[in-house]
Parts: sequence; structure tokens; C-alpha cells
Amino acid sequence: MNRRFVVGTMVMAASLLTSGAVYAAPTSMLTPGHAMFSKAKMVSFKMRNDTATPITVKAGKTEMVLEPGKVTDFTLPVGQDVVAKNSTKGRVAGTILASVSEDIADHIITLQ
Repeated sequence: MNRRFVVGTMVMAASLLTSGAVYAAPTSMLTPGHAMFSKAKMVSFKMRNDTATPITVKAGKTEMVLEPGKVTDFTLPVGQDVVAKNSTKGRVAGTILASVSEDIADHIITLQ
């Protein structure tokens, strides 16, 4: 009976020590606090209308008119789309002209 008591005590002590380690919280958990509180990255680019007619575009919440032969500056957050609002010879209304990403930063997009 003495052996059973010693073995039982050892099993009980081992289970008490390991249970705390199993349910313990990790000490170095990194939480991305910037994901919710940061501002969207802004990208600056230009569009040039090489057609003979003006093109109305919607960039974010604002509508702009791209005059023929002129360059227009845009600064939009990553993920926004520049959409054609009117139909032209080679384009249907609602066509996405550009999707803003960091790849188009400081470039000129030519519409023909």
C-alpha cells in the first residue's frame, strides 16, 4: 500500500504542474495594433486623356472630367478604383480605368 500511495502522490503532483503549463498564455504574443488604427497609404499618379472627347471619371467619391490632351493629377488610397462615368468610342460607362496600387505611384496612365 505504501507503493500505491507514493505513485499516486507522484501522478497527482505531475498533473498539477503540467496543467498550468498547458493553459498558460504565451508571453510574447504580438498583436498588430496598426491594422485597425492606421491610415490607408496614399498613392499619387497622373492620367492623360489622348482621345478627342472629354472623359468623366469617378475616383473615390469625387467625379472629375479629363479634358482631351491634358494631364490630371490623382492622389487616392490603395484599393480605390478609377471608373469611367460616360461612354466613349472605345470604352463603356462603368469600365474600371485603373485600380490604385503602389505599383502605379508616380506614373502617367494614358487613355486612348
